[in-house]
Amino acid sequence: MVSKYSFPITKIRLANQITDVIASLEDETPDILCIELDMVTEDRWEMVKSFIHRYSGQVIAITAEATFERAIQAMSIKAIDLWVKPLAPTKVKHSLQQAIRNLSASRKQAAETELGHIVRYEALFIDDKVPFPYPVYVLEAEHREDLNDLRNFFEGFDFYYKPSVFSTPERIFLVFHDDFPNPVKQAQRLFREWGLSKGSSIAIVVHSGSEDSLHQIYLKLLRMMEITFFTGYNQVLVSEDIQEWKDFDPFLTVEEQRNWVYMLDEGQGDKLKTWMYGEFFDMKPPYPEPGLLRTRLTSILAQIRRFMFRKGLKSKDSEDYYKKISEIILHSPVLYRIVQELILFINYLFQMISEQDVHVKGDVTWAAIEYMENNYTDSKLSLSEVASHVDRSPSYLSHLLTKKYHQSFREMLIYIRLQKAKELLGSTDESIQNIAHSVGFSNPNYFSRVFKSYMGRSPRDWKLQK
Repeated sequence: MVSKYSFPITKIRLANQITDVIASLEDETPDILCIELDMVTEDRWEMVKSFIHRYSGQVIAITAEATFERAIQAMSIKAIDLWVKPLAPTKVKHSLQQAIRNLSASRKQAAETELGHIVRYEALFIDDKVPFPYPVYVLEAEHREDLNDLRNFFEGFDFYYKPSVFSTPERIFLVFHDDFPNPVKQAQRLFREWGLSKGSSIAIVVHSGSEDSLHQIYLKLLRMMEITFFTGYNQVLVSEDIQEWKDFDPFLTVEEQRNWVYMLDEGQGDKLKTWMYGEFFDMKPPYPEPGLLRTRLTSILAQIRRFMFRKGLKSKDSEDYYKKISEIILHSPVLYRIVQELILFINYLFQMISEQDVHVKGDVTWAAIEYMENNYTDSKLSLSEVASHVDRSPSYLSHLLTKKYHQSFREMLIYIRLQKAKELLGSTDESIQNIAHSVGFSNPNYFSRVFKSYMGRSPRDWKLQK
């Protein structure tokens, strides 16, 4: 029964003779003593009682005789309960839980006296340099709206060792005041009972005790919780398993950018899906820092954004969807959900192109932008040349571009060139002068002025930051 109910009990000793009981009390000083009163003869009662008072923690008395005399005996040894045979399992469970709670309360008081202060909320965030030797849990819900339910759940949960509960807007910390056995097993019990009660996704990280301060423990728990970005929720983790982040370049290489442009323009949804799965779903620890993964996903979204720009996908629905995906990349707690949403967005854009027939040769603005994308390296590329390519007058093409994209031909060409320049600054060791020439600026000084005007930083500062 002890095993079934996951009591934090590590050792059980049985004694059939009163002499063995006395020896066990003296040698092992048990936390809980369950003693059958009927086995103690009247002439030995006072001696046994003195050993019980001296060496036992919580006492539970047992008898087969529900008499007043047995009740008086139980009271004289300060028993918290008197079990009358036959025993009911629920009665046994309740009494053991009460005994464990009493032990926890007394240890908490002793711990506070030893530490010289009561653990306060501020200790999580300000390092007081005081070692905290007891277990600490952090709990996080995949969906933040579940946090209130989680807080309410703790109010009715039957903790064997009652913790202090500290809440932040994103997670909950349970700070214990007792060094109880197997904190991971107790966290798994908490996790199971939450699942039976609510079923929504949570993760628990367990710190089992060390010489660290509470603030240092707090930082370790948060760092370990970040692993859920890769592995998902619905698990119990251990802070001691923490690993350093792996070095990782978050930006797409020039070759990867070309592949993305090609796969998007050709509508190769299956190949894009395969690439995304291979890139993000085969990761093994040590993992890269989650923020770098979000940067890489943002870099991919930038390629998709340029694809939308080339294809003229500027409806309110597509813009709203794009903003939603941008928020998901920045804030969604689990990597695989971000990847799935990104794939769905790409398929949505392909469907829009199919339904609205925007990718047709008769779309003059699309053909003009495609020509600019293919010839932006030519520093002499002009509106007249592009207009001639699409068989329209320069003034009419300028009117179409401004009406559809709210940008002039010159602004669009500069935008294309600067996007290419940013990619080269971040991914190559080429000089700024060579990069300026390669993206269509014949004068490097003019390139630097334009870049700083649009980007807020000089090309050199941009390159150093990357």
